[in-house]
Amino acid sequence: MSLQRKQIHLVILSVLISIILLTACRAADHPPERFNIEWEEKTVVVNDDPLFDSASVDARNIPPGSFGSEYARMTRLSKKEWMIVYTVYRNQGYFQDEKGGTSLEVAISNDNGRSWTALSTISDPGRDLDNGQILKLKNGDLLLACRSVRWQESYRLPVFKSSDKGSTWEKVSEIDRNEGTSGSLGNPDKGLYEPYFQLLDKGDIAVFYANEKHVTETPSFSQTISEKVSKDNGKSWGEERFVAWAPDDPEARPGMSIATPMKNGKIMVAYEVCGTNNCEIYQKTSDDGLKWEPGIGTQVPFQAGGPYVTSLKDGSLILTSNANDVSISIDNGASWELNPVAPWNGTFPQYIWASLYQTGTDEIAAVTSTPREAGGHRVEIRFGRISKLPSPTQ
Repeated sequence: MSLQRKQIHLVILSVLISIILLTACRAADHPPERFNIEWEEKTVVVNDDPLFDSASVDARNIPPGSFGSEYARMTRLSKKEWMIVYTVYRNQGYFQDEKGGTSLEVAISNDNGRSWTALSTISDPGRDLDNGQILKLKNGDLLLACRSVRWQESYRLPVFKSSDKGSTWEKVSEIDRNEGTSGSLGNPDKGLYEPYFQLLDKGDIAVFYANEKHVTETPSFSQTISEKVSKDNGKSWGEERFVAWAPDDPEARPGMSIATPMKNGKIMVAYEVCGTNNCEIYQKTSDDGLKWEPGIGTQVPFQAGGPYVTSLKDGSLILTSNANDVSISIDNGASWELNPVAPWNGTFPQYIWASLYQTGTDEIAAVTSTPREAGGHRVEIRFGRISKLPSPTQ
């Protein structure tokens, strides 16, 4: 081949590469399209603990024997492998049993959430564990955060680590704690709840949680969303910073925060605001997940109590709550549109602590705690299919 022909081939190859890169960039920059989610009729039961006789009610006036399972959160491990953690009650509670209290069970699925196998149980004898969430680190280790409580007496946010894909766990740190004597941390409550991990750009781990410790301080806040950051894979945690708080409304109670990374590089946090705002759902965004504007943010219409927000691969957002509707945003949370059909036929307190996950290109998993006729809840999943809507010009 002559030098001239080689040069022509190189020019053609260069042009083709440029076209491919330009097409890829345009596809990446293409805004998400409007869509609905169509839900399947069949559900997957993850856990349905058997009933047993309760000796009495526990510290929260709950009969342990009919509790079942609640508050499930999923984490993707690989393409079709998922892990889930949820709360179970398998004893009479720490009033009746000094080693009693709620525990966390971890289960795994190898078929994209269609079936589940229990792996392990995490307990803290004499305390109630709840609000579990699992984060997969870059080295393959798993971190699990939760709340560990003796009500109105002791509140801790422990972190556990597993290096064997959830078969065993060891405690590695505490995010925060508040210790007192029996009844001393009540009236008003001074607890810590609902930790939620989020990986940041530089590999640091942020954790967001509800914090009542500042209620007796000046200025006073009935509850805030607080944040701490770990730079050593969860072994230690930095100084507390505020994420959502109401400087002019000390009775407002931002809580139950969930974080998600957005396609535009920002971090969104969604949370309820009880106390003075009827547990309506609000949102906030941060450029780096570290610096947050004062206040309680912007309301998400038609949602209330215990939110969960997820970023989809195309950049759109889906959000649910104890209202059990699903809201969709294709403009980074500037506006929200309700999905025509809810995944579950009911709301709080029958259906509680919902969450949403993208399990496939066009597939969404809706997880919640569903009611049982005999009392308490079970953990179930309903899958849905994303259906694109025609553009307004079509």
